Formats: sequence, C-alpha cells, structure tokens
Amino acid sequence: MNTESHDGAGKSSIPMTRADVERLQKNVAHPARLDLHSQNLQRIDLSYMDLQGANLQGADLQAAYLRGTNLSDAHLQGANLSEADLDGADLSQAHLGENEANRVMLRHTKLSYATLRKLDLRGFDLTGLDLRNADLNETDLRGAILLKADLQGADLSTALLNGPELRGAILHRWHRAAFWGNEGRQMIQGKLESKSAEK
Repeated sequence: MNTESHDGAGKSSIPMTRADVERLQKNVAHPARLDLHSQNLQRIDLSYMDLQGANLQGADLQAAYLRGTNLSDAHLQGANLSEADLDGADLSQAHLGENEANRVMLRHTKLSYATLRKLDLRGFDLTGLDLRNADLNETDLRGAILLKADLQGADLSTALLNGPELRGAILHRWHRAAFWGNEGRQMIQGKLESKSAEK
C-alpha cells in the first residue's frame, strides 16, 4: 500500500490492526498523507490517535473504537462508521460526503462529547444517534433527520437549523421535541433562537 500519496491503496479484505496503522504513520511526514482509503478497519482500536486530514474514503470502520481520535479535516466520504464509538473524537471540518451517493454511514454511531464543528450535515439521516454534549457549533443541520437523536447537553448555539429538524429529537430527559414560543422562537438549552433568523 502506498502511504506517500492518496493513490493506489487497494481494497483490503484482511482487517488492519492499530500496529499496522502506526507503522504506516511512521512512513509519512504528516497524518494528512496517511492513505487508508477502502481499508478494512472493522473493530480496530484507533483511540486517541492523530488522523487529522487522513484519507479514509470508503474505509470500513464498523464498530471501530475511535474515542478521542483526531479526525479533523479527515476524508470520510463513503466510509462506514456504523456502530463506531467516537466518544470525545474531533471531526471538525471532516469531509463526510457531498451527496447521498458518497455520504459517510453513521448508523448507531456514538458521537457523545464529540467535536463536530463546521460540518455539512444537510440532509443527513442522524436518527437515534448519541450526540449528548457534542459541539455542533457552525455545523449545517438544515434538512437533517434527528428523530430520537439524543442531543442532551449538545451545544447548538451557532448551528444552522430551519427548526423542524429538532422535532422528535431528545433535548431534555423530560421531552422529545423542541418547544416553540411566540414569534417562532425556539428554546434550545435555555437560549432563545429565532426560527426566522438570518442563516
């Protein structure tokens, strides 16, 4: 596998290990040069590793242990993160797919305490995800499906929302839907946000 560029890393059927990834990291000058696209990384433990900017397009990370991992600016288009544990991981400005055909798969992914700033999650299906205490500032969630997503303690202060996205989401233990007040204002974590505010 060529780790010096983002070319030529063929699809692997044999699951890689943390030791494999660490060996590859030693051969590149920066994590952004690490090429793991289309690799079998199922159930791998990459917790607290620096994978900033790494190429993980099409990688199979199902049930991977990614707690505290730095995945900021990583290329995750078409990757499978189903059932992965990303508690406390940093995915700021990660590339998650421009359209339905190449979106990262996030079914049953754990994203509690994760940093999810400046992501484009427009139209993403985030049903039932654990997003407790996640930082979603400046992330575009317009049109996203958040049904039964657990957003308790999540910071949505500067997230882009039309409003209906939060219907059915768990914002507090005692209710599962956003509350709308006068003039179309929405109560989120004790802050009033205008539904018609300029995005």
